[in-house]
Amino acid sequence: MLASMHIENIAVIKRLDVDFSDGFSALTGETGAGKSILIDSLSMLLGAKTERDLVRAGESSASVSAVFSDISPAVVKKLEELGIAPDEEGCVFIQRTVSADGKSRSKINGTTYPLSLLREVGAHLVNIHGQLDSRDIFDEKTYIGLVDSYASLESLRAEYASVYHKMSEALSEIERLSRDERDKERRLELLAYQINDISAAELRHGEEEELENEKKLIKNFRQMSKQVNTVYRALYKNDKGMSASRLVDIARDALESVSDLVPDATQLAERLSEISFEMEHIAESVLSSLPSESSDPERRLDDIENRLDLIHKLKRKYGSNVDEILSFLDKARDEYDEILLSDDRIKELEGSVAALRKEALGLASRLSEKRRRAAEELSEKIGSEIRFLDMEKVKFIVDISALTDQDGEPLFTRDGTDKVSFLISTNPGETPKSLAKIASGGEAARILLAIKCVLTSADDTETLIFDEIDTGVSGKTSEKIGVKMRELGENMQILSITHSAQVASNARTHYRIKKNTVDGRAETELVMLDKNGRIDEISRIMGGINITEKIRESAKEMLENAENFKIR
Repeated sequence: MLASMHIENIAVIKRLDVDFSDGFSALTGETGAGKSILIDSLSMLLGAKTERDLVRAGESSASVSAVFSDISPAVVKKLEELGIAPDEEGCVFIQRTVSADGKSRSKINGTTYPLSLLREVGAHLVNIHGQLDSRDIFDEKTYIGLVDSYASLESLRAEYASVYHKMSEALSEIERLSRDERDKERRLELLAYQINDISAAELRHGEEEELENEKKLIKNFRQMSKQVNTVYRALYKNDKGMSASRLVDIARDALESVSDLVPDATQLAERLSEISFEMEHIAESVLSSLPSESSDPERRLDDIENRLDLIHKLKRKYGSNVDEILSFLDKARDEYDEILLSDDRIKELEGSVAALRKEALGLASRLSEKRRRAAEELSEKIGSEIRFLDMEKVKFIVDISALTDQDGEPLFTRDGTDKVSFLISTNPGETPKSLAKIASGGEAARILLAIKCVLTSADDTETLIFDEIDTGVSGKTSEKIGVKMRELGENMQILSITHSAQVASNARTHYRIKKNTVDGRAETELVMLDKNGRIDEISRIMGGINITEKIRESAKEMLENAENFKIR
């Protein structure tokens, strides 16, 4: 639910902080006090397009932030699918700032996100409905989900969806394999060329690095040979003088000859033996690292350069290194074999599709049957609620129709083979038509209220806001609207901006929106009313300028009647 909201520099609102309660809350106030600004602020927060003049005159930017708490598991799951998770306290914090030049920035739980994601997140948290805005009713894509939730068809839908997914994947593979024959031949020719081009090179993993190392050794052979021989002669064997190991051997022999005179001579002599052995080992290791000199190093260097040149040409066509080229070769061979065997694979897939189609049709038929039973119940229940709201002539129908292709065969979608429509006729004898095309703003909002009362358990929306949907209706109808909002508020958060005393009296919580003048400028404030404050505000709505004691008694009686009214 919408737990709290902070607004800064939006039109007549300099700064406003408000905490909202659960259940049904009414917001009232005089014309021009700023009720519509609250809706504009919330719409802005949820990603609506904003006008520059929404920013309070003289300010560089405006901002709205809100905390949503007690989020249902179903909505949490949907948010997580969008990559948004509630914080440790289970809350979601949303903030949007709009500058005077029209630029905006959106944050969810402190992280900046694009406006498109903000709209998706907001749609799961709040729905706003008014005389000209009843988006749920006009979105036919939502109808089938509402009916299925009402009928508890989640398990059957998931079973169907699994089969539908497998069938769709098989059909996609058939389409990919069933390309034009000339297309196949061209592709086979290209693949054959690529396979032969790479295969002829007989590449080996790590070959390029080996060649580069050998090239480096050949180019530096003379300098390397000179230095290696210098190390070998200095440490181990030297025809022109004594090597280091020989000098160490002489020193060792000398020590051994006076071992009875020099303390620790034997141990020192052993250490010299180890040093001599280590020098010999180093000399042999260095000498063995010297490659054997080619009989024709220049020719070998040309062979290496030609080989590297071939590898570089293949890299330009097939990958950035030998490993990637060889991987490309494996994939080309696989695709070549797949195309050659595509006819067999298509036959196999067509068999699978036939079996999956039969299974999907059986599951879709079960879904259709259950949806039709649910549609009959919903048509009656929603129709009853609509009649309660003084639209006695309106006939409401939840229509389930079969989707078929041009040949009259069942047309499978991810939801089954059905189309769900909400139809109404506003006068007796009229043919029912799409709700989206026939209902006026006020009618649509009242019909939405009726639908929500029936489908509360099927709708995951956390907060529902009604903006003056009681305008232009009688006091009797307004009272019924208030009763329905109060009833709906038992299961979700309802906020209603209203001019109706009957609607306001049914609210659990009542806020008054008031405009004051501060330092010569208008500022809006929002106050939660106690019982006396509610009596005063309802009296103002009923009585206008001259509020008599009789009007106050009527207001008090209206509140008491609402409090004592038993919700069915």
